[in-house]
Order: sequence, then C-alpha cells, then structure tokens
Amino acid sequence: MPIVKAKSEENIIAANLLVDNGKLASSIHCLYYSCFQLSKYVLAHYEGLNYDIQDRETKSVDSHFYISSHISEKLSKKNRFYGIDYNTYYGILKMLRKRADYSNEEITDRDVVRAKDSAEKLNKLLTEKYGIL
Repeated sequence: MPIVKAKSEENIIAANLLVDNGKLASSIHCLYYSCFQLSKYVLAHYEGLNYDIQDRETKSVDSHFYISSHISEKLSKKNRFYGIDYNTYYGILKMLRKRADYSNEEITDRDVVRAKDSAEKLNKLLTEKYGIL
C-alpha cells in the first residue's frame, strides 16, 4: 500500500484510539490529517500530480489550500456537487482542527462527532469517486 494512503488510514485508527482515551483535541487533528493525506494520495495516483510535483508547487504557497483546491476542482469536473461536498466536509474539518490545535476553547464530544462525520463522508467521497480500494 502506498505510504501516504497508509498514513491516512493510520490517522483514522489513531483518532479512534484518542477518542477512546479522552484525547478529543488530538483526535480531531488526526481526522483532519487523514483527509488531507487521502487528498494528496488521490492527486498523486489518480490526477497526475505526483508527490514531487505537489512538494515543488507548494514551496511558496499554503500546501493545504493547494491540495484542497486542486481536489475540489478535479471533483467538480466529475460533478459540481462532488466539489461542493468536498469543500463542505474539508471546511468543517479545517475549522475544527484550527480550534483543536490553536484555540483556548475546549473540544467537546459534539465537536468530535462532527469531525468524525465529516472525515468519514470526505474519505468515502474520494474512495467512491476514484474507485480506491
């Protein structure tokens, strides 16, 4: 299995372990990165933007914006609603990750449920639309 895809799957497992042990903020961090890594994997293996190209093109820009905007664009070409859905799920995860990682706010069970739901839907969208096994 490609390394980036394996990291994505590992982050889902880690998120569940963290939730089980009451580490809610860290679980959101892992859920976000699972989706980010799967997005990188899709670009590299299905859209012709290998990891070297991704690294080179993100040297002077926000790599997270670069990855998400490229995936959104590619999905929108398949069906505009796929791009809208991707942006919705990714936006929720990004907002929650920023709160979890950088704010002085408590992360609640409700936040984690929302993050898990968004991560599951985003990963399912990519998996189904790209035929990822």
